[in-house]
Amino acid sequence: MSDPTTIGLAFTYFWYDVHETPQDCPEGWAMALRDVAIMDLPEERQEFLLRPENRSTYYRMGYALSARRMAEQGGESICNIPTSYDDPPMRTVQSGTAYGRDLDGLVSNGSDAETCGTVDLTSPDGTPGVDNELYRVMGCIDSFRRDPEFAGGAMEDYHIGSYRDGETTTLMEIRGVDDRQNDDSVEIGVYASFEPTLFDSEKNGLPYASITVTDNKTWHSLGTGRIVDGELITDPFTLRTRLGWAGRPAEYLIYDTIIHLDLNEDGSAEGDLVGYFDLDHAYWNNFHDAAGALQVANGYTCPAVWTALQEHADGHYDEESGRCTAISTAMRIEAVPAFVIHPPENQLVEYVVDTSDYYGVPVEQIMVEGAELRERQVRSLGQSDEEEMMEELMDELNASDSDDSETY
Repeated sequence: MSDPTTIGLAFTYFWYDVHETPQDCPEGWAMALRDVAIMDLPEERQEFLLRPENRSTYYRMGYALSARRMAEQGGESICNIPTSYDDPPMRTVQSGTAYGRDLDGLVSNGSDAETCGTVDLTSPDGTPGVDNELYRVMGCIDSFRRDPEFAGGAMEDYHIGSYRDGETTTLMEIRGVDDRQNDDSVEIGVYASFEPTLFDSEKNGLPYASITVTDNKTWHSLGTGRIVDGELITDPFTLRTRLGWAGRPAEYLIYDTIIHLDLNEDGSAEGDLVGYFDLDHAYWNNFHDAAGALQVANGYTCPAVWTALQEHADGHYDEESGRCTAISTAMRIEAVPAFVIHPPENQLVEYVVDTSDYYGVPVEQIMVEGAELRERQVRSLGQSDEEEMMEELMDELNASDSDDSETY
């Protein structure tokens, strides 16, 4: 029998709260490797390649540039060493309007040292002081938006697809609920699971599935909060949870996380999550590209986005280095009611997945004190979808008879 003082939820949508207007990107979309590959060609040649009927050649030139860079670095992913190439600067959002919330209690004008000189955004309803610098960085990347004609929504589709195909599951539990409309003290937990959330043929989440929480306590994020007029509002807590998509060993690490969720009468919930995304995790898990294919097809390059993230970081100021180590973000949540099943306490473990071979970072940078280190579990082919894609494309390029120097 379910506990009436506990609300269980399974996330069916968990993605960035992207505000889109025609004024966001006056300079155009951010440049991908395909654009870098052709930028030094004569203008008429560029115009020719950008025609829809020549898109395959345009893209092949991007893949060839990616392959050339990896060859120059001995096969190392350029995303592991993003300062190796000086790509054109990232085109970022210029409109000054974004979804999100005020995380620091300031309306920053660029003079606040603790926010590293960033200027706050304004919400669409006119509320000032919005902290959402990650949107400013990603908001002109075509694949992170829905409005571009080509590649629009691709990154959202990758991530939300991982929920729908069972690769990623995120659960939430609200405990100690005495009144679902108003309760001044509740406990919350956000958990990863290796069991799938169920969806119907119309891609709607199915309610009241029984889903077991992972035994890995590293992906158990606990906190407190309150319910006000049917809305859950959490106190700030640290969220660390698994996010796998297309075979990638990804996870979110967001500090000072605050969740606002409207608790609907049918048991579903919807709202937002805001906080400061650890800067390295924001880079690795949103933009890192092991093989180069994503940088060609999805509107950015790792060197440019790495630099933009450093420039727009606005949280967790480190006095020793004089830099911010996290970047503000806002995400949208939709959830259906679920029965959250916990493993027995004596079966819980704590481990960190060793992704040093994938992201090219020292193990010490990803470790959690007291946790054990486990090897990354890979597919039978030992690679992710993007690596498979790049191998196929490189085989195609190697089989080509073309020696045209414009390929590079």
